Amino acid sequence: GAIGAAALYGGKAALASEINSETAFALEEWGMEKPPTIEEVLKENSDVKICLVDYQQTTQMNPIINPANVVGVIDHHALQSKTIVTDRPILIDVRPWGSMSTVIAHTFLTHQRRPSI
Repeated sequence: GAIGAAALYGGKAALASEINSETAFALEEWGMEKPPTIEEVLKENSDVKICLVDYQQTTQMNPIINPANVVGVIDHHALQSKTIVTDRPILIDVRPWGSMSTVIAHTFLTHQRRPSI
């Protein structure tokens, strides 16, 4: 998800947590390296802009992330009481679909683009 979102919007993918076996398989199958952790990315640049992918609840957000640096959310989960609140408008793409990867794929298709990865 984060890799697709980064390719779509010109960002850099980062891991919020350890990857599962399905993601490990996909990375190996497509010859891609595992993205750095969010801690590594923020150590390099603490003011980096962040798009939350596959969640928008503050209870799920890594405490190292400054909510003021969140510029987007791409998700498929219900908006509930702990949804991130920002002081300024951000990109929000939340759809009641099977996965956020479906949201990313649909956006590539509607923009008539193919991932370069």
